Amino acid sequence: MSTVRNVKESRDLEPKLDRPWTVCLIQHAHTDIGYTDTQNRIARHHVQFIDQALDIARRAKAGDAGLQGFVWNSECFWSIEQWLKATPAARHGELAAAIRDGTFGLSGTYLHFTELVDDHTLRRMLAKGTDYARALGVPLDTAMSADVNGFSWGYAQALHDAGIKNLLVCLHSLHGMAPIGKRQGPFFWETPQGDEILVWLNEHYNLGNILGLAPGALLTYSFADELHPKPMTPDHWGVAEIRLPRYLRRLEEDGYPADFVPIHIAGVMTDNSPPSEALIRFIHQWNARHGGQIRIEMSTPSAVGARVRKAFNHIPHYRGDWPDWWSDGVAATPDQTRLCRHAQREYRYLRALAEKFATPIPAEDQHRIEDAIALYTEHTFNHSDAMHTPWDLSCKAIGAGKGAYAAAAYARTAEAMDTAFEALGEAPLAAGRPFFYQAVNPLPTKVRDVAKLYLEFCDFNIRDLAATVVDTATGKVLPHQKTPAPRGFTFDVRLDLAPGATARLELREGLPTLSHTARSFCDAAAIQPEGSCDVIGAEKPRVLTASTQALETPFVRIAFAPERGIVSWFDKGAGCELLRADADHAPFMPVYDVTPVTPKHDDTPHMMKSSNILTRGRMGRNRKGADARYFAGRLESVKVTEVGPLRATVQLDYAIEGCTLYRVLLSAWADLPRVDVSIRLNKQSVWEPENLYVALPFTSGGDAEPELWVEKAGALVRPRQDQLPDSLADFYCLQDGLVFLGRGRGLALATPDTPLLQLGDLTHGQRHVMGSPQLPGRPLKPYSWVMTNYWETNFEASLGGFHEFTYRLEWGPHIQTPQQGIDLCHALNHGIKNFRVAADAR
Repeated sequence: MSTVRNVKESRDLEPKLDRPWTVCLIQHAHTDIGYTDTQNRIARHHVQFIDQALDIARRAKAGDAGLQGFVWNSECFWSIEQWLKATPAARHGELAAAIRDGTFGLSGTYLHFTELVDDHTLRRMLAKGTDYARALGVPLDTAMSADVNGFSWGYAQALHDAGIKNLLVCLHSLHGMAPIGKRQGPFFWETPQGDEILVWLNEHYNLGNILGLAPGALLTYSFADELHPKPMTPDHWGVAEIRLPRYLRRLEEDGYPADFVPIHIAGVMTDNSPPSEALIRFIHQWNARHGGQIRIEMSTPSAVGARVRKAFNHIPHYRGDWPDWWSDGVAATPDQTRLCRHAQREYRYLRALAEKFATPIPAEDQHRIEDAIALYTEHTFNHSDAMHTPWDLSCKAIGAGKGAYAAAAYARTAEAMDTAFEALGEAPLAAGRPFFYQAVNPLPTKVRDVAKLYLEFCDFNIRDLAATVVDTATGKVLPHQKTPAPRGFTFDVRLDLAPGATARLELREGLPTLSHTARSFCDAAAIQPEGSCDVIGAEKPRVLTASTQALETPFVRIAFAPERGIVSWFDKGAGCELLRADADHAPFMPVYDVTPVTPKHDDTPHMMKSSNILTRGRMGRNRKGADARYFAGRLESVKVTEVGPLRATVQLDYAIEGCTLYRVLLSAWADLPRVDVSIRLNKQSVWEPENLYVALPFTSGGDAEPELWVEKAGALVRPRQDQLPDSLADFYCLQDGLVFLGRGRGLALATPDTPLLQLGDLTHGQRHVMGSPQLPGRPLKPYSWVMTNYWETNFEASLGGFHEFTYRLEWGPHIQTPQQGIDLCHALNHGIKNFRVAADAR
């Protein structure tokens, strides 16, 4: 029984075309590292794909007429890299020859990244492909992208700087959409520095399969007609002769100006697909039958880019960011994302250390770190059935493999840091190791922070009871604060270090007795933290005060109210509130939503799984269902945990659905307008689609709407201003943080663990994209989007477990420009590192 319905009747509907057409068919394997199989197997498959393509090319050269004109394209240079590693050097010339004669097309893309990738890693990955092409003496001027729905503005600059002039983009509009209001057309994308690259916005990367052009590899997706072919439908001609002319006729009716169109295709109907020799044989047969009206030829990304530049005379120019609709996957694995972001910062620190203190990172270590970061920031998060069968061992294996990249990046940067510190004089772990510490600042900006002098329990004697910290250069005793740490304590010391500066500190034994003889209304007692005050008297006011009602420093007064949480964040220097008057939720309050899933026919596990997928698929560009239930946190208790010479800390415990613990620790600094925030939570495991947000309703002060700047990879961007038309305006994937500017002052908010910033409404509804007439008047109410499992495929189903997310805020007139604010975010995220040194170290 045929799976193509009404084929004979439908052939009579074939429309007549206004012009002869050429279809430039680009055959490639869409590269997903983990979507269809384990990561190692996918690497093996891509090696085999190149071998198969080279074999077809050999037989074509040997005289097989049916294979003449065969072309295979490497969607990502990663595939070539795997082949070069897996094959003997004697075979490498075979691939080089195929590239030179045009049988094998190159793409400048290394992998398809989320916007979690940093600018340095991105550029290093691009250089792999361009360096290889340069060594072969062939141009590499075009990159190909498939599946992802956007790129950081800095990506355009990185491509241009790598010598890549063209970007062919096959958008996948599931939960996303194309910018500039159309597809199958070009635009020039102006970079942050005023350069430009040509972008071709294409259809889905399986459009050729949808049109019936791949024998035994058909698909019906985003196509509404009477045909419903299965992938292995034998009579694909019946589909091709109907759908291809209809598609081309639609282009004519839509005013498409050229007589050629690029279409991407897979040899087998799956991601990570092999080449097909049946495809080129079909092309010869098609051209013999229909070539006078529609000619099909296999092509390469570079050839298409050149053809577009020659044929299209009036190409529009656009400038700005292109936020990726699919970067939200980084919040489906929050712990692993946190590890990766830490590794990215450590690697940046290592590079600065190498430049300032001559501690070069061996090339092999650089490659190992960069490869791990690249593989974690690649856009695949798990198996395609991870949400459908989250218990399956293959899904568990792929999820663990993805997380292993983040763990490897973390471990490799830690190892490189140990090597660098050893070169700078770090004392080995040994009995009798002295208590001297070296603090360093290799960053290009001044860092004002604490150096955390770690003391493990094996060193406990008197220092852990009462310590004195001395600056060995001046002999001055420095104020410090003792903080619990894994297996011991840290003694935190305030330092101001200029770029390239160091400080040498000694942790000495103090006098473990009464802290002082003068009476204080804030004396420590067993029932209250040291320094917390419940009596007001005539003594000199303390620098820091903390209670269950407020936390106050010379710079800020933060007030709390039962259930409502933080109700005031008053900047004492400017005499104004730093919280939005129109905020819907208090700062750092949790906001949670969950979409119910109801089986349609019965409550069997199979129906539950199917309904779970259907519920997610119906969300469209929303990240929750129309019947989602919403909850805001309720502040249940406030506790003062420490008041010392450097900072005071209060603990706020909230009740929120979906979590058994949600705790906020606010630490306000004594000598800076700065607050550190740690959110610790225990998330319940929920299979239904859910999201967790953290409110960040800050402003730079006053009633006027502040100017908001965020750091994307390689560019500073004003959300909802510096963007392409019709691009995503709901959420953004950041690097180190965001900055509010206004009234000659600024507030920098560093986000070391949580890259997603939500600006759009938290409720289900129509999403406003860039250019919506209602968007300019909508206030900027930021939230940190910390967790999600809404996607029907590829995401981790369970977010359950213990998690921590940290934030650091600083404000004042010293933050005047976006770059100053982001530089401060970098410094806040790095802090001041130190290591133990020998007593005679200099």
